Amino acid sequence: MRLQRYLSDVGFCSRRDAEDFIKAGKILVNGKKAILGDKVSGKETIIVDGRKLQVKEPSKKKIIVFNKPGKVECTMTKSLWRRTLVDFDFGPDRVFPIGRLDYESHGLLLLTNDGELGNILARSSGHEEEYLLTIKETADLEAIARLKQGILLGNDRIVPDGVELFRENNLKCIFRTGKTKHIRKICAAVGLEITDLQRSRIGFIELKELGAGKWKMLDDAEYRAIKQNGLGTRPAQRRRVVQAPR
Repeated sequence: MRLQRYLSDVGFCSRRDAEDFIKAGKILVNGKKAILGDKVSGKETIIVDGRKLQVKEPSKKKIIVFNKPGKVECTMTKSLWRRTLVDFDFGPDRVFPIGRLDYESHGLLLLTNDGELGNILARSSGHEEEYLLTIKETADLEAIARLKQGILLGNDRIVPDGVELFRENNLKCIFRTGKTKHIRKICAAVGLEITDLQRSRIGFIELKELGAGKWKMLDDAEYRAIKQNGLGTRPAQRRRVVQAPR
C-alpha cells in the first residue's frame, strides 16, 4: 500500500497532508527518507516530522460537524502566524478535514478519522453545498442575473446550481463540490464584492445553531447513511409504529 494511503487509513492525516509531509522530506521509513510512490506494509518504523508513528487500535469511525471561525487555516499543521485546526480540541482521536474552507470564510466544515471515507467525500460531486454571502453594497440585479448564467474562468464555465437574493445585500448560493473555491472569483467577475462568506450546509448536514468554534459528532445513523450513499441522501427516519387499541 502506498505510504500516503497507509497514513490516511490509520487516521494519522489525510492523503494530501501525507503527500505534503513526503514532499517536504519529513517522513523516514526504516531510516530512509520517503519519496512519493513508496509502499509500506505497516511493519516498518515510520518517523513523521521527528516523531515515531504509533499505530493504536482502530478507533470508532466518526464524522465531526464543526463551525469553523473566520481566519482559521484548514490544516492540521501548527502555524506560528495563523490559527489552524490544531488549535481546537476535537477529542482524543486524530481527525482531518474533508475538503477545505478558505482562511477568511467561516461556517460548516466536516472532519473525520475515516481516511477512506474522507477521501471519497472530498472527491465527490454528488451533493450540494450552500453558502450565505454578504455583499458590500446593495446587490445589482443585473449582476445576479449574470452570475446565474455562469462565469467563464479560464477554460471552465462555473455555473451555480442556485442563486437567491434574500435581502438587499445577502445572497444564498448553491454549488456542487469542486466549484466552491471559485465563489469569490465569479462574484468579483460580475462586480459583487463579498464581505462575508459562510457555508451553511453540506448535502443534508446543516450548520443550524452550532456556535462558532464549536463541534458535534454525527450519530450512527447519519454516519452509516453517508458511508452508504454519500452526503446527498438524508438517513431514513425511523418509523413510529402505533398499535391500534384492542
